[in-house]
Amino acid sequence: MKHLLAIFLAIVLCIGLTSTVSAQSAGEQLRSDTIIDSHGNAVVNLTVTLNMEEAVADPVFPIPADAGEITLNGGEQKPTVTGQGALISLRSVTGGMAGQFTFTVRYTLPSVVASQTDEEGKETLTLTLPLLSGFAYPVERLEFSVTLPGEVPQAPTFSSSYYQQNIHSLMQFQSGGSTVTGTASNLKDHETLTMTLPVNDSLFPQTAVEVRVMGMMDIAVVVFALLATGYYLLTLMPKIRRRKSYTTAPDGITAGETALWLTGRGVDLSLLVVSWAQLGYLRLQVDDNGRVLLHKRMDMGNERSTFENRCFKSLFGRRTIVDGTGYHYAQLCRDLRRKTPGIKDIFRPRSGNPGIFRFLGLIAAALSGILLGQGFHPHSIFLRVLFSMLCIGFAFALQSGGNALPVRQKLPLYIGLPCGFVWLVLGIAGGEIAMTVFMVAFQFLCGIAAAYGGKRTELGNQVMGQFLGLRKHMYGVSKKELQRLLKGNPEYFHDLVPYALALDCDRRFARRFARLRLPECTYLISGTNHQMTAGEWAKLLRTTVQTLDAKANRLPFEKLTGK
Repeated sequence: MKHLLAIFLAIVLCIGLTSTVSAQSAGEQLRSDTIIDSHGNAVVNLTVTLNMEEAVADPVFPIPADAGEITLNGGEQKPTVTGQGALISLRSVTGGMAGQFTFTVRYTLPSVVASQTDEEGKETLTLTLPLLSGFAYPVERLEFSVTLPGEVPQAPTFSSSYYQQNIHSLMQFQSGGSTVTGTASNLKDHETLTMTLPVNDSLFPQTAVEVRVMGMMDIAVVVFALLATGYYLLTLMPKIRRRKSYTTAPDGITAGETALWLTGRGVDLSLLVVSWAQLGYLRLQVDDNGRVLLHKRMDMGNERSTFENRCFKSLFGRRTIVDGTGYHYAQLCRDLRRKTPGIKDIFRPRSGNPGIFRFLGLIAAALSGILLGQGFHPHSIFLRVLFSMLCIGFAFALQSGGNALPVRQKLPLYIGLPCGFVWLVLGIAGGEIAMTVFMVAFQFLCGIAAAYGGKRTELGNQVMGQFLGLRKHMYGVSKKELQRLLKGNPEYFHDLVPYALALDCDRRFARRFARLRLPECTYLISGTNHQMTAGEWAKLLRTTVQTLDAKANRLPFEKLTGK
């Protein structure tokens, strides 16, 4: 037994004699000198003595993520941003070798003074300054000085990632005049050290004013949002009735006037032409070249409104055939989009103005943009103005998108939704998440509300209810109900599909007919003569109307470019 013990001790001794002892790399000394101006911005100068016991190909030094104007030994540096902060490479200092190295780092920190809410709910200014940002090596001794623009009001507090509040036991610090100085010893690797100091408004008057202004800006955004909401409820909100299902369109109102009675928009000439074709005044022909020709079948008399008679005469004049893809049709189409005949029969004389409602929403967006710009840079007036203008544009696009939701022209919606997404991304990046989410939702709802907005006459309320009821019917009509309606009127689908297109539910309406073959349409002629399904007819009509609209939609661009 004694021989086995002797052999074991001999093996242990041999292992100990042949093993190498490696010392640990460390920051022998780190000196931090910080000067803070009256705006709350800090200039930090670091002097570091680093002892590298082993060669590291590319050692790095950590600094705060929002540091700017960074230099290493006087040379400009571009940091690598990580989730925890930013890193600057020390390869130019160490050359990837072991040894002792001394280097200096300089950078600026924007707005280390900010408003915080204490336990009693009171807003106070607090200086928060990172002294150490997670250096990969232990620091044997840290010396620091922080110079304020005035007298230090009280003793600071310190916290670290390893020792938490107990870091005070490893530190010595004192305040004298406008400077806080101190030392800390034996700090662990990857340690962070932060100084926190409640300060007076007199030390940072500009920051205090900005904090108060930004606080008032939040209130102002909410106030204008409430003003817009109140204006809508008091002057614009239409009378809401229980929506009944209607199987037919309102009497005497063409598909081209659907948007006018539903939302107060101008007349849609292409759908007006389809309605005239249904009534027998003309026939639509889609030729092999993709053109849509309008063949006049008979003159219009006093059985139609004066407005329709004027439009019909303007369209045909002395001609019997009009090219629906030509300049004359396109110009008339654009002119009628600005016409709102009989608007006094729809809205009350003292109804509010949707434009004022939307404008109040845009003011709220502009103020939220100022807050967003402040989130990216606390003291940049340029960014506040820029983001204010951007948010106005985003809000207008979102309002227009919501405004287009009830009708078939969906281009504003396709523009507004991406704008809202970009706005959300900027809000997340700028730290204004809650306000941005609120604004995006509010502006889109503003657009929807403004689309139907306006105190209506009794007739206006009745017609709006009929159109909404017709849309409800088209979305959910049962097959049994359709069979009953088609038995009474085989042309039921052809009679209603222009209104379904105007209400942007033609695809859903067509799907209710499944694969049922329909009679040939009498007012639309194409190269296809066989019986079609409802889905095929709806697609043909939508394509035809889009062809009629195409030239009118391109007209402003063609006038601008001359092409």
